[in-house]
Amino acid sequence: MFGDGGVVSARSVLRIRFWGVRGSHPTPGPSTLRVGGNSSCVEILASGRTLIFDAGTGIIELGHLLAKNTRQSDLHIFLSHTHHDHIEGLRFFGPAYDKRWKCHLYGRGRGTTMERVLGSAMKPHVFPVSLDELPGRIVLRDLSDEDSVELGGRPPVIVTAKHSDAHPKVGVLLYRVTCGRRSVVYSTDVEAARGGYEDVVEFARGADVLIHDAQYTEEEYFGKINKAGWGHSTIRQAAETARDAGVGQLVLYHHDPEHDDRRIDKLEREARKIFPASRAAREGLEITI
Repeated sequence: MFGDGGVVSARSVLRIRFWGVRGSHPTPGPSTLRVGGNSSCVEILASGRTLIFDAGTGIIELGHLLAKNTRQSDLHIFLSHTHHDHIEGLRFFGPAYDKRWKCHLYGRGRGTTMERVLGSAMKPHVFPVSLDELPGRIVLRDLSDEDSVELGGRPPVIVTAKHSDAHPKVGVLLYRVTCGRRSVVYSTDVEAARGGYEDVVEFARGADVLIHDAQYTEEEYFGKINKAGWGHSTIRQAAETARDAGVGQLVLYHHDPEHDDRRIDKLEREARKIFPASRAAREGLEITI
């Protein structure tokens, strides 16, 4: 079972599973059943290590699965940034309430610390359990603009972080997971110019899989309510970034809450006209490389 902490076979180094694929806010309901309505969360299993990227509401169900696991006690959670849709599930994440688990939490507060930002989201007027009251062992690490985390394993797992100004005001951390000869780039909440934001393209160059923000259509981006500068990409921008970075495949991510299943199917087809190896993220989608 995916997420059980088992070692990946020699044939494949990285396994990716999507638990939450929405941006801005969750969108439960009949029109999003197939793609899913939970906010951002991606799990990567590499050399027996469980890595989690962002802690939107998708992390809640992942926590339920992990709670059944008695063989593993360490998790590594990487936050792209601390906007609400990327941390709202953390307060309901099962392992954070279980003393058996040690949750290493990585991110960047931009002008403050992770402890202060996450602590403010769990103050008594907002939530009944404070950050320091969580029974699970929480270890916070603030990452610099360009930092790397080595997690060991055979082959070793290395997570490289890079800060980008492609998201307004606070910026965003991009992550590249490398294990053996395989690599995955997690690049959400970025606004890519035509042909791709330069630092994102370079960071993603040659990756096997690029998970990239693709929240808007061209009409929404340039429409009456102009969304240029809001920190999110169009489907075209994501596909152009994948093409220019020479990645193996593109996963369109951080879907707009107004886009139902049918709309996302259509946007997937549009992306493939620019970059044929494109697919839209869906809850439960698994990719093995």
